[in-house]
Amino acid sequence: MTTVNHDLSRPTSPNAAGLPSLGRRQLFRLGGLSVATAAVVAACGGTESPGIARIGLAPTTTDLPPANISDSVLLRTAASIERSAIGVYTTALDAGLLPSAAIAAAERFRDDHVAHAEAVDALTTEVGGEPFTCGNPRLEEITIPAILAAVLGDEAAGIPASDNPQRDVMNIAFALESYAAETYQSFVPMLSLPSLRGEAIRIAGDEARHSSVLALAITGRPAGYVQREVPASPPQIPVAYALPSRFGTLGGVPLVIGAADEVGQRRAFSLDTPSLNTFVYDSTEGSC
Repeated sequence: MTTVNHDLSRPTSPNAAGLPSLGRRQLFRLGGLSVATAAVVAACGGTESPGIARIGLAPTTTDLPPANISDSVLLRTAASIERSAIGVYTTALDAGLLPSAAIAAAERFRDDHVAHAEAVDALTTEVGGEPFTCGNPRLEEITIPAILAAVLGDEAAGIPASDNPQRDVMNIAFALESYAAETYQSFVPMLSLPSLRGEAIRIAGDEARHSSVLALAITGRPAGYVQREVPASPPQIPVAYALPSRFGTLGGVPLVIGAADEVGQRRAFSLDTPSLNTFVYDSTEGSC
């Protein structure tokens, strides 16, 4: 006769793995212990960060000053763009990168930018700001070096020199003048004083005239308004128009320059109207 063990509190015979099995009461005890342990952990927990653990001390950070877009900031930004344009013209003239027929115009435009920068400096002082006498930091650190590398080449970066430097420099000048005109136009509704808005649109008109002269020098002077068929594929290098639209545009200026690569592509840039990363704030210090 087989004897039945009714005591479920003691382990029964070893299982197939050689380990003793647990009775029902022991399972209940273990279950209750697990619940109690979880409750204690939950009550004492909550202090650990869900982030990844790090070793060492984090460096002390300095908060940036509040970005207040004042009249002074807008004027300092405009003056910095004028001085960046002066630098590009000076580089092109000193290196002999301009066509002979465009040298006189380039010298005149550079002088105009000097006058604009000085006029904007005076306005900056009038509104209680400190004139910014360097080129625009973002343009000088990122945009202009990349543009000049596309023309002059950069062996370390594997960038060949342009196959037509004069063509590219003329298009660079056109893009910078158009960019300056768009900058002043975009600042008009942002400036608080009517006198500042009037001066901004006056300078914008000068920059627009510069770009128109350059466009005519690049594309030629047409005999009049003529109807042309739209090409099947757009030109690789954007066409420079003396009158790009009925009113001034704010959509950014495309620029395609440099030598073509193995698939025929050239280096493309876009000069967009200044934004938060291009403004020269009152706390920005020049390094020129």
